[in-house]
Amino acid sequence: MVQEMDEKGDNMKNLKERLELSKKINENMYVGLESGKKILSVEQLHKIWPELTPAGFNYKDRLGKWVYSKNKKVFGDTITDRPKEYVTIANFLDKNISKRKTVDRGASSYHYKHIVENSIHHYVANGMLIAAAIACGYGMRYNNYCGPNAFFAWSTKDWNPFEYPNNRGHSGPPLDEEWTEEKSRRLKELFGPDSMVRRVKI
Repeated sequence: MVQEMDEKGDNMKNLKERLELSKKINENMYVGLESGKKILSVEQLHKIWPELTPAGFNYKDRLGKWVYSKNKKVFGDTITDRPKEYVTIANFLDKNISKRKTVDRGASSYHYKHIVENSIHHYVANGMLIAAAIACGYGMRYNNYCGPNAFFAWSTKDWNPFEYPNNRGHSGPPLDEEWTEEKSRRLKELFGPDSMVRRVKI
């Protein structure tokens, strides 16, 4: 029991240290957001969080085996495969969602990833939302019992305007796949704020 408590304390300390490290910007390896804020590049973030996959945190199942280790073709090798998605999510969070001191335990990253993808009209991976949120400096709570998901210290009030039924948008293809400006414009026409889909009452 004492050993378990010690391990839990060590894990929390390690988590805090890595969250702090994720805020430190290497002048040669950063991404500039639309607001002018700088965050770590996805490559730098991956070095700090190697267990973070596009699907979320890699975690051990009941048999003690890593869940995503044999599913690289499905989930992508690393978060570095999705640089456009990473920056787009970070811009969305930076513009719209403020920080708070306490972690919101009401809904996990998986819930919020759906809200972001409906807002930007592109698929958003759970792990990419986690990566962008860490880079933007939100406090986080995570342990192996959360599976691939994480919980963040952000304003639930700020999320409300983007929640269903206020946001009935639909997601499109991942941003890092081949995607032309024409297709993106058409998707906005179909599912954007002024589209028939959004205007029709259900």
